[in-house]
Amino acid sequence: MSNKQQTVKASEIQRELNQDNTNWESSFLFLPQAIWVFLFCLAAGVWFRFIPLIVVSVFLIFLYIIINMWKKLALKNIKPKLLLSKSRLFAGEKFEIKASVYNDKWLPLVWLEWSFLPQSGIKIGDEQGEASTVRLLWLLSFQKVEWVLEAKTLKRGVYDLGQITLRSGDGFRFAEQERVHCSPGMIYVYPELIPVDASGYRPSKQWGVKGTQGGYIEDPLLITGIREYQAGDELRRLNWRASVRTGKLQTNVYQPVVTEQLLIFVDVQGYVINEQAFEDQLKQKEYRRQKVEAFERFLSIIASVAVKYNEMGISLGFATNAVDYKGEKMDGVLPGPSLTPFLDQLAKITQVVGSPKMKALDRIMTKGKLTIPLAIFCYEVTEQHYLWYKQTKSQLAEVSFCYQQKSLYAEHLAGLTKALNLLLSSPTSVGGESNCEAG
Repeated sequence: MSNKQQTVKASEIQRELNQDNTNWESSFLFLPQAIWVFLFCLAAGVWFRFIPLIVVSVFLIFLYIIINMWKKLALKNIKPKLLLSKSRLFAGEKFEIKASVYNDKWLPLVWLEWSFLPQSGIKIGDEQGEASTVRLLWLLSFQKVEWVLEAKTLKRGVYDLGQITLRSGDGFRFAEQERVHCSPGMIYVYPELIPVDASGYRPSKQWGVKGTQGGYIEDPLLITGIREYQAGDELRRLNWRASVRTGKLQTNVYQPVVTEQLLIFVDVQGYVINEQAFEDQLKQKEYRRQKVEAFERFLSIIASVAVKYNEMGISLGFATNAVDYKGEKMDGVLPGPSLTPFLDQLAKITQVVGSPKMKALDRIMTKGKLTIPLAIFCYEVTEQHYLWYKQTKSQLAEVSFCYQQKSLYAEHLAGLTKALNLLLSSPTSVGGESNCEAG
């Protein structure tokens, strides 16, 4: 028989989509201890010359060997493969999972189960039901099976679809083997986008640009004027014709190319869940639900504003006092041409504080003056925000506060604060708060 690879599409094989992830156990007749029972029965049959017992014992020993050999070799040289149509998308979007499995050995399989690790934020399958477990019937020697599953993102987060559980065994399921296979399948789900209006704020400061141009990048092809030579001007800037005409050295003034950048700081302090807020379990559950919904709405506004700013040509940086889904402190992201690093941070962020008070912002200021505008998104403007601003305002190029819940300190910083609901295209309450007003 040739070992030529055979490819069969999912539509050409019989398969079962099953939600039941029950771990089947081997029959007690085929456990390792059972062989001693069979050998004892065979010895007893020979001793007493009882032919039926000898026949049954020999049959069970033979069946035991076949079943356990099949179990041991079932998942050997089984090569699964997973390919996602998208690895980064917003909540509510759909994507495809292209899966395949190749049986690279002579032993055929009567059945093979492929199970995805349960993910609360990912729905695999169509609207009628999920397909987290796929059962393939008859995977022949050197045969490859391919199929495509539809999936939909339900909520923000980072999910690993690459952890696949393969299960197979004999045709009667007397004994089976399970193995976890890890393949690339990480998917980042960003917050859901909502209509926002971000036209009211357009920063135009530079991020640490150095040089003789005084912090600006200039376009040498766009000359806006001429002025007299000043000490330190580069020779390439000299306008020799104008110098000859006026009798004094003249230099060109070029059109500055301004890089529009903005640093967004996400303060999650006001969204921290108090696990002992209520003694009543129902009230605690409702309180937790409201906190989670408010936080997700909060992130949706930030993500939507970020997308709008990116469309306007503004580069965004990211910083936060939160920890990620692994419980680790989150690194800052410098403004850049791609919005992906910024959105990746929003996918990983949690409503758990990792840096108390204003230490996360203090780390930003340790390098000196912040030369680009800073936008602080928070639940409410607190005393800590107010005192921090008063102490560091001389080192800030430009700062604004976007809050969900109005506070007294938001009024103290009038002109620098703005309610989150005013960023929406149709201003409504954010996270259940209806008393948010512009500071």
